[in-house]
Amino acid sequence: MTRPDGLYFDDLRVGDEFAFGPYAVSRDELLEFNARWDPLPIHIDDAAARARGLAGLTASGQYTLCVKQKLLHGAPWTDAVIGALGFDELRFPHPVYPGDRLGLRIACLQVRASRSKPDRGIVKFDFSLTNQDSVVVLRYLDTVMFARRHA
Repeated sequence: MTRPDGLYFDDLRVGDEFAFGPYAVSRDELLEFNARWDPLPIHIDDAAARARGLAGLTASGQYTLCVKQKLLHGAPWTDAVIGALGFDELRFPHPVYPGDRLGLRIACLQVRASRSKPDRGIVKFDFSLTNQDSVVVLRYLDTVMFARRHA
């Protein structure tokens, strides 16, 4: 489905699916991020995480979103994106641990041309980030503004 010059609003259809990854979560990267941006005990200390019923230290939700974003940059539509309009129903249903291998799946749920600007359209996606065991670690709906191919 990918075209050599990338995908634009006009190329996307409801039901289209895309997959990216995997991304290997390294303990050092996870600890560095967590220590700087979200130093909760469960994010920086194995014993503290185990005391809370976890298998060990876990990724911050923000780290998980950053991994998703890194994977998303492999999408064939990066040149067409005008901007994100919002996330809905954002959930982190399962922790991310060092050593996890994460993959991103995206399904196109809705496309509509802009009523006020004919050079663009709005796309709603279902995003799902899963670990190596196909367990969902991040899920949300993303609404994005795209450029049209022949604007």
